Amino acid sequence: MSLVASCTAHSASTNKALGVPFQTSFPNTARSSTFPRRAIVVQDRVRQIASHLSRSSTFTLTLPCGQEASRDTTTLNLRGIHTDQAPTMASKQEPESKACPTCKRKYEDEPLEDKASKAAKKDTTVDIDAIVEDKFNQLPPLPSTPLKEHPRFVHCMPPDAPTYREYSVFLAGSIEMGRAVQWQKHMAKFLSPLPITVNNPRRGHWDPDATQEAKNESFRHQVEWELSALEKADVVCFFLDVSTMSPVTMLELGLWAKSKKVIVCCGKKFWRAGNIHIVCERYNIPFVETFEDLVPAIKNMLEEKGMKLDENGDLIKP
Repeated sequence: MSLVASCTAHSASTNKALGVPFQTSFPNTARSSTFPRRAIVVQDRVRQIASHLSRSSTFTLTLPCGQEASRDTTTLNLRGIHTDQAPTMASKQEPESKACPTCKRKYEDEPLEDKASKAAKKDTTVDIDAIVEDKFNQLPPLPSTPLKEHPRFVHCMPPDAPTYREYSVFLAGSIEMGRAVQWQKHMAKFLSPLPITVNNPRRGHWDPDATQEAKNESFRHQVEWELSALEKADVVCFFLDVSTMSPVTMLELGLWAKSKKVIVCCGKKFWRAGNIHIVCERYNIPFVETFEDLVPAIKNMLEEKGMKLDENGDLIKP
């Protein structure tokens, strides 16, 4: 086979694989019969043919695994000139093998990036115990000397059922899906020297997608846990974070205002501080404005409820 015939066959096979109609730049007559005889002219013709072949070879594209070259109605002929023509039937045909030549994975399988995204799917739960900046300095620092926790002190959080001692305190205050300051853990530290149960409704993680409907199992369990602990508590401590709205806290305050076991801490910057103060005056609820005053107020109410401790901090039973 002559050089020109070989080049022509190679160009035709390349264009066929790409779905581009093969168009020659010379008559169909055998090139060998019209080939110039002078050596210089022959070299020029070879360069022209090589140029045609190099342009046709640039049509081959290396694409990422699982992707196919987009087929536009605009195609290129061997001279690199755009020709607006409809794609041929060959360009519409699916490849015989639907597997990637590199990884051998079938194209109709699930894309690798989708599998990776599913595997790396992030947890959507909210960490309600995350550190929250105390922008208004509502919480005092812990004592320089660590407080000694009493052996019978219990700090309980949902979803686990509480372990009750003779006396218990419920921390009914601002949470706001983790936006309120971490006053509950702070209070638990200050009350840890006492032989009591502290029920803290601020659970570690909460799914924000859990609908607030009675039929939602997670939501129902949380609410029932709180209601049960409120009923059994000897002291219900309310702390309203001034940077929050705290609608549920105000609902619970209205529910237990007449119980004679409520203490309220609400700073002047809280958006409904006036309402809270008036309710406390109306129902003779002990009221303080700072966290520092709240700790001794809780201890005083526990003593009023009958809690007496010996010199070692142990409960004196009647």
